[in-house]
Amino acid sequence: MKGSDQIAGLPHQAARIQASLHQAARIQALLRLLLAGFLVAVLVTQPPSDHLVLCWVIVLCYVIWTAATTVILRIGGPGMLPYTWVALAVDVITLTGLTLVADTSADTTWTAYTLLNGLFVVPLLAATQLSPLVCALATAPAVAAYLVSGLLIRPIDEEPISYVVLRSLLLALVGLACVLLSALQRSRVLTIARLLQERNHLLEEMVQIEQREQRNLAETLHDGALQYVLAARQDVEPAAAGDAECLERVEFALAETTRLLRATMSQLHPAALESAGLLPVLKDVADATRSRGRFSIDVVTHDWDESTRTAADELLLVTVRELLTNVVKHASARKVVVQLGRTDAVATLRVIDDGRGLGGVDLEARLRNGHLGLASRRIRVEAAGGWMRLRDAEPHGTVAEVEVPLV
Repeated sequence: MKGSDQIAGLPHQAARIQASLHQAARIQALLRLLLAGFLVAVLVTQPPSDHLVLCWVIVLCYVIWTAATTVILRIGGPGMLPYTWVALAVDVITLTGLTLVADTSADTTWTAYTLLNGLFVVPLLAATQLSPLVCALATAPAVAAYLVSGLLIRPIDEEPISYVVLRSLLLALVGLACVLLSALQRSRVLTIARLLQERNHLLEEMVQIEQREQRNLAETLHDGALQYVLAARQDVEPAAAGDAECLERVEFALAETTRLLRATMSQLHPAALESAGLLPVLKDVADATRSRGRFSIDVVTHDWDESTRTAADELLLVTVRELLTNVVKHASARKVVVQLGRTDAVATLRVIDDGRGLGGVDLEARLRNGHLGLASRRIRVEAAGGWMRLRDAEPHGTVAEVEVPLV
């Protein structure tokens, strides 16, 4: 597959990638038109003394071919981009054939000498193909034709062989530079394409994470505050009638509803983390999760108090929320322990549950299958210079360990 075909075949192609390919094709078409004009000018100003008609036939056919390929490329659109390398073969064949035909009259005219210079345009044309291999394959016969033609006409003006070889080496160097330029341009286009794909993937991931966070919020409100509100509603009328026991239940339900709503607000509002610190917000998260999961949660700290503020607070908070959400959904646990601590310039987090365990969970496979929760949190932790791993607890359950640098 050619370079243009590889680039044009990339999935989720963006408009700017197509624009780059079209721009390269337009430059190639412009250079080819200029080359056709150069050939016409040579025959007009420096006509060969032999085979002039044949030379004009070759040049006119090339002019027609150049005009046709320009129109076809414009009409055909992206579908024609993979086939533009065919025109390079026609360029090399035309220039080589025309030079060899003009060589027969090199002793009386300058046609062959002038046409030799036209071979320098071939590497430039090939460089716009965005394929180093195609550029090299187009440059090699151009250098060979330049060398052979130079050797054929050398005896006429007694030019030293070393001059012919040096000029051929110069063309080879130009061709090598064009090959490297083609590789550089192709690498840039492919890099842009890959970055755009990653950007699209991240946007899709952000949408999915937002949807998942909304579902988690809905579940939190439904399983927590809403249940207490519904329970209080049932006891309102008896409490209004003077039933002291029902009144106590209503007061308890309203108090729990207030606590859960405040906990939810502290999780949602970043100002709560900035003003209160990680530890109080973490305790609110634990309280809210305790109601949803119907298990006990203990928060244990080491060298971490309510006045502690670190650069990793937000990352630790979203990570522990994700870990606790997975415990609620998948672990069937009865007890969970959240351990938060600091050692030197590193923050450590451990979430331990006594549930059913990992069961061979593969984070990479879950990420490939669209399960972005734990996998995406692990990627964020690693991007911050830390690490995250899961292992089975003894005798059963799961231990999630996170370590994040604080600087």
